[in-house]
Amino acid sequence: MDSGCTQHMTSDSRMFTSPSHDVEGHDKITFGDNSKGKVEGLGKIEISSEHSISNVLLVDYLNFNLLSVGQLCDLGFQCLFKPNEVIVSKFDSGEEVFKGFRSKKANLQACLFYKSSKGWLWHRRLANVGMSTLKNVMKKDLVRGLKDITFEKDKLRIACQASKQVANTHLSKTFMSTSTSLELLHMNLFGPKSYTSIVGNNYGFVIVDDFSRYTWVYFFEHKTEVVHAFSKFAKRAQNEFNTSIVKIRSDNGKEFDNTNIKEYCDQVSIKHEFSSTYTPQQNVWAEAVFGCKCYIYKKGKHLGKFQRHCDIGFLLGY
Repeated sequence: MDSGCTQHMTSDSRMFTSPSHDVEGHDKITFGDNSKGKVEGLGKIEISSEHSISNVLLVDYLNFNLLSVGQLCDLGFQCLFKPNEVIVSKFDSGEEVFKGFRSKKANLQACLFYKSSKGWLWHRRLANVGMSTLKNVMKKDLVRGLKDITFEKDKLRIACQASKQVANTHLSKTFMSTSTSLELLHMNLFGPKSYTSIVGNNYGFVIVDDFSRYTWVYFFEHKTEVVHAFSKFAKRAQNEFNTSIVKIRSDNGKEFDNTNIKEYCDQVSIKHEFSSTYTPQQNVWAEAVFGCKCYIYKKGKHLGKFQRHCDIGFLLGY
């Protein structure tokens, strides 16, 4: 409901029960910024089984349906505004006609502007085409009626953002986050593979030191061997480097389930960190050093024209 609106109006032609295109004397309306809106029709809208509103204007480019308080009063109604509702009743008998409720979604910090941008209207009509594309379409006169319209992206539409949202890229680190060996170990367990190695192994276990990038790779027949292999590795590495393992990091998958690695870390006071789900970049050193098919160039060899120029292998570390 609008106390400043001189007449009821809407942009939805489906609401009318008896529309008319005879709009003599109502060909245009004026918005708050002095721009004009074209009146396409005039008619009656039912608000209940017993009551209807007459002389409602059909106006282009409206974001809201407007109910004029002044026009209601001229018709013999009175409007009682309360904190959360408005009651419209007959002035002479006090009979309640209908109620309106205050929207909880309205932003009280901003003024509601009823006119819809023609640029955004064409954006919706043409299946959310980008503003730059609309400018080119109008410039080349490819769509009838698309003329003298300004296309500017001055707001964010939820539907567009939801369909075009992409993840931000992960920037490369330009500094070391560790200061000594074994301060942080990246770990990854992969398997079971679709094929078994010659000696019967199905799982691969990769450990990468964040500081030195030194890599250890172990192979197992069963994943239950992981905790035993890691405990032996931890004792040997800590003795060799004369320092303690501070923390390990693995991805947030389920490959370490049923390996007892958590219990071992709690027992020897090693912190176990997890990377964010679907974010292998946080554990990239352990994710990228194994299992990738690679092609090794046969450098320095005199090869015939039809001989292979490379050997095929799997990258385990570097």
